[in-house]
Amino acid sequence: MLIESSHQRITYLKIFWENTIPNIQKYEYESGTVTKETLIGNNLSYQVITPIQKLCINYGEALENKKFRNCQKYALNGKRCASCTKDENIFAAQFHNVHTRETQLTSTKILKQMQQPNLLYLAAFYDGSIKVGTSSSRRIETRLLEQGAICASVLVETPDGITIRVLEDLITDELGVSQAISTKKKIDGLLNPVEKKKVIAKLEIMAGKAQQTIESSGIKDFEIINTIWENDYAYEKYWQRIQKYPNSLATGSHDFRVVSLIGRVAALTHSSGMTLLADLDDILGLALEVGEFSGDQLSVQEKLF
Repeated sequence: MLIESSHQRITYLKIFWENTIPNIQKYEYESGTVTKETLIGNNLSYQVITPIQKLCINYGEALENKKFRNCQKYALNGKRCASCTKDENIFAAQFHNVHTRETQLTSTKILKQMQQPNLLYLAAFYDGSIKVGTSSSRRIETRLLEQGAICASVLVETPDGITIRVLEDLITDELGVSQAISTKKKIDGLLNPVEKKKVIAKLEIMAGKAQQTIESSGIKDFEIINTIWENDYAYEKYWQRIQKYPNSLATGSHDFRVVSLIGRVAALTHSSGMTLLADLDDILGLALEVGEFSGDQLSVQEKLF
């Protein structure tokens, strides 16, 4: 049971992008409804309710469209309830290995998703890391914004999702390009960024190697795209000489304003006048009281260079 309070009780469930604008989905306990808010310019003033209570982050979609029909609402471990965790694990295993599995072992839902055009891309991050990935053609920019890429080279398009995954594995096997970059590396890059032009130059070199690898692979069912995408948010002033928010967002009270977002990592302006960096994933699923809070005291050492 939640303790009585005069503040509004809510849980933020997910961060999502619409038309290049980041939003956050919110569950309101009193009304039992799900709403959304634009993140940029949003003042987040809250206190984490104790003892900790966690809502399954799929609960909003369960209420809105019954996508997660077996959602148990509350999460005991992690950010999802036991039922949603099981369903997500099964889906992920089938989705990421659909090109190596027998068709009869894959759900019809996933097979249907594989019937649409897909793009292969290389995404670069501020620490200089590069990953290879795939996306349906219609949501490529959203995909790159979600991942927090600084820039990307969109290489080729295929008419289906099977061929694109074969090409993705080819780039990993032949060139050693990873298919995932950790949030820690992304944050380290934002705190100590490699110069943008060096990141872009490294990306262009790897893109050239990837194109050669694809063209010599013997696979024919693709169209060369070869375009560069850049993340406008990565060029905003807030990220210059930014420092890490020193307190955990998952405990205590906080008061800040979101001014920019790269992936799920936010640039926050604080009442102290500092602009700080924090991973908003830390608050997703937690029961919060929102209202007017001064926030716990912060201790941040000024960067010397």
